[in-house]
Amino acid sequence: MRMDRGLPMFTAKCRTVREGAGFRLTFFCEICGGGYTTPLLACGTPKEALHLGEQDARLHFNRCNCCHRWVCDQHFNENHMMCTECVPRVCTQCKSPISKGNAFCAACGTPQFEAGKEDE
Repeated sequence: MRMDRGLPMFTAKCRTVREGAGFRLTFFCEICGGGYTTPLLACGTPKEALHLGEQDARLHFNRCNCCHRWVCDQHFNENHMMCTECVPRVCTQCKSPISKGNAFCAACGTPQFEAGKEDE
């Protein structure tokens, strides 16, 4: 199997629908089942459509470095590069659950970002 530019093979669940002279693909998060549907892909075969659709869908999914599942942004802990089932998003101070995109804990107000190595 060939991998493009050293990226891991994109293996998110997918549904393909033929529409006229093209295809529309929907890829699904492996935790919540939420989907991303590609724009209409004008290509001749399902294999060509899958290749183009995977390139587009990669921008909407993240691969967990622990369990290797492809998950949506909502189910990805970017501080640890793992899905929220492997490493839940919780406050570092009070351990309350933290929603995606919250910079501060709603319970105690603690900042919820991790300083990069250059900041230490």
